[in-house]
Amino acid sequence: MSIRRTTIGFVLLASAAALAVSSATAAAQSRVGKDSATRWTRFGRALVYGSITGLGFAAVDQALNSPPEWGGGFAGYGRRAASNVGAFIIQEGVTEGLAAAMNRPLDYTPCKCTDNQDRVWWAVKGAFTDQMPDGRAPIAVPRIVGAYAGAFAQSTWRPAGPVTGNRASRALVQGTTSLALGAVINMYYEFRPKKNKSGTVSSR
Repeated sequence: MSIRRTTIGFVLLASAAALAVSSATAAAQSRVGKDSATRWTRFGRALVYGSITGLGFAAVDQALNSPPEWGGGFAGYGRRAASNVGAFIIQEGVTEGLAAAMNRPLDYTPCKCTDNQDRVWWAVKGAFTDQMPDGRAPIAVPRIVGAYAGAFAQSTWRPAGPVTGNRASRALVQGTTSLALGAVINMYYEFRPKKNKSGTVSSR
């Protein structure tokens, strides 16, 4: 079986699995988020965002010729794009499905504190814990499992070798990197300028 067919097969399997998980658990909590979006709506938005991001990272991988076994040209880019988008679908499907089943929120809530150091820690902690409405902050099982599930799945269809490295270690690094990226995104939401009711811009 060619690399192309193998990659496409994994992506199709990933899509089916992600949709199945979300469909089975979405009823656990129909609405989520400050805009009261349904979990299905949120999942759809995430797929659009993840697909665009995956295509962008595929272009970076193409420029770096990573992995080299997939070659260049349109065929090489197609494999890299399918790999990145497929991994994201699995990650988001597992995350959203577990969050619904465990009744966990996924939105970031800015810190009520004013000290910048406390705000930075709050943003970092928010990547690994779930901010519950009652003030609790349990370990973010859906987000953590989803990150490593997507990374591990991608490692199974990406070629392993002296250049690309060991599959298990690469999955560990990629999963951890995904969580770290979540912390960076939280930083943006924490410190981005906000408009007051008067229309002026504030850092809070």
